[in-house]
Amino acid sequence: MTSGLVEILLSKKKDGYWETDKPVVDTARACSALAGCGIIHSDAINRILERQEDGSWNNNEIDTSYALIALGDAGIKNEPGCEWLRRNYGERWEHVGTTSLIITALLRQNKTKYEEFIKDRSSWLLSKRQSGGWTYIATSNLAIQALMLAEEADITPSIQWLLGKQDNGNWGDITSTSLSLISLKMYLDKLNAHLCS
Repeated sequence: MTSGLVEILLSKKKDGYWETDKPVVDTARACSALAGCGIIHSDAINRILERQEDGSWNNNEIDTSYALIALGDAGIKNEPGCEWLRRNYGERWEHVGTTSLIITALLRQNKTKYEEFIKDRSSWLLSKRQSGGWTYIATSNLAIQALMLAEEADITPSIQWLLGKQDNGNWGDITSTSLSLISLKMYLDKLNAHLCS
C-alpha cells in the first residue's frame, strides 16, 4: 500500500521539486514523507538548499522551519537556518503552530545545541494548553508532535483531547486528519518503545 502512495507522490514531482503555490513548504513536506519511508530524493533536497538565502527560506519562519525539518529528516544539518530562526524568534512569531514548527525544526537539526531554547518554548506551549488541547486541531497536532519530540511534557492529556475531537473516524478536514494520524502514530511508537525497554 505504501509503495503505491509513494508512486503517486513522486508522480507529482517536476524538475526536482513539487510545483505548488508553496513550493518550499510542499517540497519539504514531500521530502519528509519520503524520508519516513526510507527514500531520500537528493535532487529535491538540493532544490531546497538552493532556495536558502541569508540563512532563511523566503525570509519566512514557516518556510524555514519546514525546510530545516526536511533537511534534518534527510540527515543534513543546516546551522545558518537554525541560527536565523533562533535569532529572529520573538513576539510576532509567538503562536502555538509557529512555535511548534520552530521547536520541531531545531530538534531535527541539533537538539543539544538548542536545548535551552526548546525547553523554554515547550514551557510556553504548555502554558497555552487548555483542557488538553489548543484552539484548533491542526495547531494542536503541531504542538503535540513538538512536545513529544522534545520529551518535555506528559502528552497523554493532549492525546485524550485529540481522540475526543474525532467525529465519524476523522477530524474534519484532510490536514487535521493527517496531522492527527501522525500524532497518534508517534504516541503509539513512543508507548511501544517504552514497553519494550
